[in-house]
Amino acid sequence: TVFSVNNGTKGTRVSVVEGEVHVNYAGLEDVLRPGDQTTTNASVERVPVKSEVAWSRNAEKYGQMVTSLSALRKEVNQKAPRPGVRYNSRFLKLLPEGTVLYAALPNLATTLSESNRIMQERIKQNPALKEWWDKENSAAVRDRVSTTQIMDRVREFGEYLGEEIVVGARMNQQGEPGDVIVLGDLKNSEGFRPFLEKQIADLKGNDKGAPQVRIIDDPATATQEAQKADSKAPTEILVWINQDFFAIAPRLEQLQQLAARMKAPEANPFTQSPFYARINETYADGAGLVVAADLQKIIAQLVQRDANTPEGEKRVALYRQLGLLDLKHFVVEQKEKDNHTYSQAALTFNEQRKGIASWLAQPGPMGSLEFISPEANIVAAFVVKEPVSLVDDLLGYLETASPGLQAKLKEIEAEHKLNLRNDIAAPLGGEYAFAIDGPVLPTPSWKMIFEVYDQAKLQQTLGRIVEEVNKEAAKDGKGGLALESETSGGQTFYTLKSVDFGLELHYTYVNGYMIAAASRALVDRAIRYRQSGQTLLQSARFRAGLPADGNTNFSALFYHDLAPLLKPLADRVQNTSQLPKEGQDALKAMAADGQPTLAYAYAQGDRITLASNTDGGPFGLSPASILGLPNSFALQHILMEGMGKKSGK
Repeated sequence: TVFSVNNGTKGTRVSVVEGEVHVNYAGLEDVLRPGDQTTTNASVERVPVKSEVAWSRNAEKYGQMVTSLSALRKEVNQKAPRPGVRYNSRFLKLLPEGTVLYAALPNLATTLSESNRIMQERIKQNPALKEWWDKENSAAVRDRVSTTQIMDRVREFGEYLGEEIVVGARMNQQGEPGDVIVLGDLKNSEGFRPFLEKQIADLKGNDKGAPQVRIIDDPATATQEAQKADSKAPTEILVWINQDFFAIAPRLEQLQQLAARMKAPEANPFTQSPFYARINETYADGAGLVVAADLQKIIAQLVQRDANTPEGEKRVALYRQLGLLDLKHFVVEQKEKDNHTYSQAALTFNEQRKGIASWLAQPGPMGSLEFISPEANIVAAFVVKEPVSLVDDLLGYLETASPGLQAKLKEIEAEHKLNLRNDIAAPLGGEYAFAIDGPVLPTPSWKMIFEVYDQAKLQQTLGRIVEEVNKEAAKDGKGGLALESETSGGQTFYTLKSVDFGLELHYTYVNGYMIAAASRALVDRAIRYRQSGQTLLQSARFRAGLPADGNTNFSALFYHDLAPLLKPLADRVQNTSQLPKEGQDALKAMAADGQPTLAYAYAQGDRITLASNTDGGPFGLSPASILGLPNSFALQHILMEGMGKKSGK
């Protein structure tokens, strides 16, 4: 555990860098974890944990480490070769009927081997990297398993394997994945067998509870003892090496059935299934990593299991209302395309989306983004179907899940003379956006933009809500809320204040949108961004992440850019001399090199597609991520952690 205790005349401030600290004072107890802080007196201001330990004599060393790690991560991702895409799979048509889970993995051995070589060269040349590497791999050194040994083994395996490994699974009677089978290409089958035998011999006996691995020559002539009925885990793993491919399965019967399918793959019933056709689509455009699930079959089995009890029938009715019973397939893929990592997840349905799946609307223009600046740090925006329809759906689901809830809601509406559907949902449009757009210190510059169909109606509703809140507050002797307005330059600005807590919300209406923010200045700036045309949509960093496809709009998007977020932090640290020069340079490097991330969604007809064009993607399959090189968030943690550890000592 590493923590700081700063005690003085006014009180005590406790800051935690690593581990867990329990702080007892005045009969109270706080449990602090990394990054947490507490004070024993309100007059003792809370400060960034980093500044509490910035005086460490080792801060310079850790500043150098962060800079070196950032440069190494960038070099590895740029120079390491990536696996290419595949346009067909010889194994897809060999999977058994009833397959509900599918995964296809590219051969990453060359990528990992070359990435490790680059990394080891830089570690030898850089003391700061060597210190980080020794610390990160202390457990491996203790267990006498070096990274070099692991990478050598990966490289050796990769030299025998082809470009793809496929994993398939069916569902067992308990509704769990079962009958797992692994298929893969071999470039050198004659050499692979003695190599695998040596690996099996080396691993044998290390884990007494692990299943034994056995190589067989021919499934037709091989034998296998029956597995115990009460055993869930397989006691044996069979490996069949046949010319230029291998197959792995826990049951001999699986390999025998595979041999039969190989004689007439076109007669395999699985090739006639919609799930097979859906997976085949991914290869048509080039496949990298592919993970797919036949949700239609999985859900049907779960529904069949649940339909025999009253509670189960209730759940099934709710699932049907939510549209979950219409789910068909789920396919996730990640590949290298045009020197970028492209990631996509697609959810398809049996028919046009219904229920909760229909809430996300078809791609449409997002005028709300015109109120956001090119330097925005975080942006989330989406379009939904008519809010009135959404409320109707929601009330219907609540009634199914909890009968009588709708009647209770009507009582509350009658008491306060408000109607959720007509007074709140009806005046709103279907477009919404949220952004952190401006300085984050000392108060985050947040803003929200709502599409509004009926400004007068919505403002009337807000006024009535304030009245009702104040009535309830008065019963408890509280001040409640205050709603004020001011007209300037023909524009009416509103301020909603909490009398008791001093919090404020500022908003106005412009061209069919409500712009709400933490301050009047933020609202003013949002209007000026739109008037000048200098908006997020014109940002080169934002536009660099836009996908090259046939769509002109999105149903939803999420964008973040750490560079503008880190720059004011780096400037503030520099101006207050809270870090040595090397630490300041590290923050500047991250602010300059940080790449933005754009994720987006399309809701079209019978499917919803989520995608992003960012290095590593959601699976972290960039070379640097696989080898454990930290991303920009982790680099900041390393800087703070390193300084804190040394100061704690």
